[in-house]
Amino acid sequence: MTMHRELSDIIALLVEAGEFDLAIQAAQQIEDAWVRIEAFREIAIAMAKAGQTERVNQAFQLALQAIQQIEDAWVRLEAFREISVAMARAGQLYCAFQATWEIEDEWDRLEVLKEVVEVLLETGQFDLANQAFKLAVQVAQEIWDALVRSSALTEIAEVLTKAGHFDLAIRALKFATQAAQKVWDDWTFSLALKEIAEALVEAKQFDIAIQTAQKIEDEEERSWVFEKIAKALVTAKQFDLALHVAQKIRDPLPRSWALGEIAEGLMEAGQMERANQVFSLALKATQKIEDSWERLQMLLGIIEASLKVKQFDLAIQAAQKIEDEGDRSDMFWKIAEAATEAGEFELAIQAAQEIEDAWVRPSVFMGIITALAKAGQFDLAIQTVQEIGSTLDRLWVLKEIAEVAVEAGQFDFATQAFNLAIQTAQETEGARSYSWMLMEIAEVLAGARQFERAIEVAKAIEDDHLRSQILDAIMAARQEKEGQ
Repeated sequence: MTMHRELSDIIALLVEAGEFDLAIQAAQQIEDAWVRIEAFREIAIAMAKAGQTERVNQAFQLALQAIQQIEDAWVRLEAFREISVAMARAGQLYCAFQATWEIEDEWDRLEVLKEVVEVLLETGQFDLANQAFKLAVQVAQEIWDALVRSSALTEIAEVLTKAGHFDLAIRALKFATQAAQKVWDDWTFSLALKEIAEALVEAKQFDIAIQTAQKIEDEEERSWVFEKIAKALVTAKQFDLALHVAQKIRDPLPRSWALGEIAEGLMEAGQMERANQVFSLALKATQKIEDSWERLQMLLGIIEASLKVKQFDLAIQAAQKIEDEGDRSDMFWKIAEAATEAGEFELAIQAAQEIEDAWVRPSVFMGIITALAKAGQFDLAIQTVQEIGSTLDRLWVLKEIAEVAVEAGQFDFATQAFNLAIQTAQETEGARSYSWMLMEIAEVLAGARQFERAIEVAKAIEDDHLRSQILDAIMAARQEKEGQ
């Protein structure tokens, strides 16, 4: 190992000095075939860079001879791959082709050629890439299994698509389609066409992709391919064609997803009216999904998309379709909070009214009512208080309304809220609870400097200790105000 390293170091120095003959002689002394191959490869690359193209083949042939001495088939294949790619990168396409032809298995040879094409495209050697592509197609045509041949050609097309060479990609896909047509098994034929259609989508050849997908006989596979095409069309903002494709989908699950994606795209494009129409179609399709979990996921997706663009009425429609009470309440809670934040209070109230969870519903309404009061919509805030069943919660939120109304100088609404709070306090069971509620109301009134009303409320407190305590506090506050 030490000797190999020393020889490699010597070869590197000789190559750097341009002493290629001595470098080759030194490389021939290396016993390990893999290390010797690496050395010849580096020498060949250096020769190509130095412009000694006529001598590159010498080092390359020595590398091929070394590869033939490797017994392990996988290691030998890896060696051919490395030397082929290295030669292609150095612009020595003939050498690269020669190395690939040494590979016995057609699929392995094609995989290496595919990598050669990719390298040539990356390095901008387009003419050479075209030659490599033609050879790759030729090798692919020699693969006996039609499905494997179709898949191989589709993979080549994908490489070309990523590099932006759509013309070559389409040519490869045409060959792939021809191969797929020779597959007799329906499922295998569908699989081959699915791969081709998806590659065509990547190449943005939507019309051909649609035509290819229509030939897929397996309905489920065809439906999901159409869904992918529709999604890609949405990204390309071709909404009409996307809708046309979605209408071809028979399976309700991919149909729902496709329609949902189209609607979301329309919303983002500001086409709200059309988006609502498409979402309605998505909801109808969702109802036909047999699996309850998949149906729920689709509805959740519609709700999320609707909330993103503040289409709360649509989100409510979708939430109403959810079967599980807990999931349904959670979604209405989410919609109500989002609508409240957006200032869409009537829709927030509508969503909150749909909540069946007795623990969640009051807190959601309390949040809406507080937001209404802060927005100055005291009338609607007071009306909405009746939605809260708990006496304590109702009293708390009426106090909130009253405090905000006082701060805003809306004393009529404050008085209305105080009166309702006192009535609510009278509904409580137990003298102690009633006294505590009246005490809190009296404190708010005193804080608003409505001392006479505060004293009136405080005198109604039945608990002697609490009554005395709050009256003393009110009197002290009034004296302080009068002393100013």
